[in-house]
Amino acid sequence: MNRNQNSADLPGFDTQIEQANARTMEAEARTEQAEARTERAETRTEQAKTRTEQAEIRSEQAETRTELAKARTELAEVRSEQAEIRTEQAESRTELAKTRTEEAETRSEAAIRASELGYRRLFEAAKDGILILDVDTGRITDVNPFLTNLLGFSHDEMVGKTIGELSPFKDIEENRVMLERLQNNGYVRYENLPLKTRDGRKIAVEFVSNVYQAGDRNVVQCNVRDITERKQAQDEIRRINADLEQRVAERTAQLQAANLELEAFSYSVSHDLRAPLRHVMGFVDLLQKEAVPSLSEKSLRHLATISESAKLMGNLIDDLLNFSRVGRSEMRKTEVNLEALVRETLGDFQTEIAGRKVACKIHPLPAVWADRALLRLVLVNLISNAVKFTSQRAEATIEIGCLPEAGGETAFFIRDNGAGFDPHYAHKLFGVFQRLHDQDTFAGTGIGLANVQRIIQRHGGRVWAEGALDGGATFYFTLPKPNADLHAH
Repeated sequence: MNRNQNSADLPGFDTQIEQANARTMEAEARTEQAEARTERAETRTEQAKTRTEQAEIRSEQAETRTELAKARTELAEVRSEQAEIRTEQAESRTELAKTRTEEAETRSEAAIRASELGYRRLFEAAKDGILILDVDTGRITDVNPFLTNLLGFSHDEMVGKTIGELSPFKDIEENRVMLERLQNNGYVRYENLPLKTRDGRKIAVEFVSNVYQAGDRNVVQCNVRDITERKQAQDEIRRINADLEQRVAERTAQLQAANLELEAFSYSVSHDLRAPLRHVMGFVDLLQKEAVPSLSEKSLRHLATISESAKLMGNLIDDLLNFSRVGRSEMRKTEVNLEALVRETLGDFQTEIAGRKVACKIHPLPAVWADRALLRLVLVNLISNAVKFTSQRAEATIEIGCLPEAGGETAFFIRDNGAGFDPHYAHKLFGVFQRLHDQDTFAGTGIGLANVQRIIQRHGGRVWAEGALDGGATFYFTLPKPNADLHAH
């Protein structure tokens, strides 16, 4: 029997099954409801857990905020304390500043008092007269002791008056005019104001007035300096100068007269001495031509000596005349190419050094400001000496150059390897007729170096020499450096 047949055969069986199915469905529904409630419970649990966590977070945040608030409170308290400290410090600094201000004011007042005291001491002790005037009225408000003693008036007699109301200043301009000048120019000055003191003495003063500020007002200070002694000294200087000018004029006239006498003497030497000298030389020539056969060898030597002496006398007369003219001739300075002048002068000695071994070395030489003709005479004399005193050398050397510039002059030299001289007698070289060698060894009149010295001194320079016996000689001379404007000219 199948199942369906069994179910049909059992009464109420389907109902039971249906009920069972209904209960099953209800059970399933309740299970689902239970599961739903479980899920909701779990959800609520999770939500509760989340809320708990959030509550914990909020609690932690609250605690953190509480701690921050506490920290801020503590910081605020610290800042408040610091502010109180700074306030106290500010108050201390204010008090200190006030104290320092008071001290500064005290020092300032002390300095003002010291300054006033110092000024007062200077005012009282000054060796010039000082007047203090009111800038509006021009009346004297103070006067120092020096001026009261100088003028012979007391302090009380002068205070309250204008300067013009005092008899010593009666010739000074009106008070109103002086005040106007002070206001316009700021000062009034009298270079040489004559005054008459109370006791009748006449003095001269330098009077200077200036406006200056004293505190919150302007005052006028007048300085009165006694220049009586200075004026007397100036008058004496003017008198001495006038006397000196008179003496210079007299000496100039005497010098002109002496120059005229020297010119006359030169003329006399040139004509009166040359005439008999020409006679001597003429008769010597006649004797040498006409009486040679009848004269002995000794007599002929005498005649030759007379002839040479007469020629030397003629040369000496020429040199003396040249020496005289050098001191009196007018100087005409121009720019001179010294190197070219040296080469030109050396050319004059070619005949004298012909057949000799003479090495001439010329260093670069600057242009100079000099009288060309006189400077050429200097070179002629110095080069002539170098040529003459190297005549006994198998190989002669002559060197011409200049020293490094020093000061306001340039030094030049002419050096040779000739006979030289004893340095102990160097001071005699530039004197007239001073010779350090005999006539037979080196001929000469002893005037050439004197001419050199006179010419160089007239140019404002110096001369000197260095040498040694048989060791050569060096002659030096200096010339002032030309001024830029003259050099450019």
